[in-house]
Amino acid sequence: MPRRASPDAPVLSLRELNRAMLARPLPLERRRLHVVSAIERLAALQAQWSQSPYIALWSRLTAFTRERLWRAIETEHTVVRARLMRGTLHLVSARDFYAYAVATQDLQRGACGTGCRSAAASTLRM
Repeated sequence: MPRRASPDAPVLSLRELNRAMLARPLPLERRRLHVVSAIERLAALQAQWSQSPYIALWSRLTAFTRERLWRAIETEHTVVRARLMRGTLHLVSARDFYAYAVATQDLQRGACGTGCRSAAASTLRM
């Protein structure tokens, strides 16, 4: 049985609820966060177009530079580039990667199976 809120618990107005929901993905103001922490707060960062993650992080983080993201991917290996949700390229933290990979593996297999079969069929028709 679900617990009921205590009668003296604060009730958020619609605007307060809106601001609280927007605070997590960071669109309200630029914040000072580490690149990995920001990507984890966003759940994952769409990276199909190469400039997308840089623009997304620059618009959310103060003092963000391209080198910080590149170092996290290439040197520190704290950010992983992988084909995840909807079969598109995403950036996720190394800590979160396994959970995303496991959660989307069946969808990935299905997408590849359909795409691979149709690509093979079109090759055979030539």
